[in-house]
Amino acid sequence: MSAGLDTAAASFRATLAELGLSGDEPELGDAARLGQRAALVAAAGAMWRGQLGPLLDMRQAKDLLGVSSRQAVHDLIQRRRLLAVSTEDGRTLIPLFQFTESGRPYEAVATIVRVFAEVDATGWTIASWLTTPSAELDQHTPIAWLKAGRDLDLAIAAARAAAAPLGW
Repeated sequence: MSAGLDTAAASFRATLAELGLSGDEPELGDAARLGQRAALVAAAGAMWRGQLGPLLDMRQAKDLLGVSSRQAVHDLIQRRRLLAVSTEDGRTLIPLFQFTESGRPYEAVATIVRVFAEVDATGWTIASWLTTPSAELDQHTPIAWLKAGRDLDLAIAAARAAAAPLGW
């Protein structure tokens, strides 16, 4: 086992002890399954970062946008002008992929966010769709399609097709 995994296992044991658990409690289930679940949770963040790229916190988004407050960023999110994802611990993160090189959000992303908002899709769902190749867009990711200035109507139609099953 690598040193990193040894450290992770020791930390896992220590955290269980801090919670007053031995790891043998029947409520936790099989130890192998418990370890598997912990590894999946730990890997999820890395997998999402690999899919979405950098995620900005509210302060970083405020600075990139050149606005005066975090509330201004929050307002853009509420008005569906900016895509955000919420973490399990309540933090709001903003995918960097939606910004032009000058730090402005792509207008087309806001249009796509509104399409998915009609079916109450989460930010994670929208971000995943934007970064996954689409057959309707010649196997380009929707965000690459939009950044290239390709047919917005086709991208919106693809978004509606993807969102439709979520709304039933």
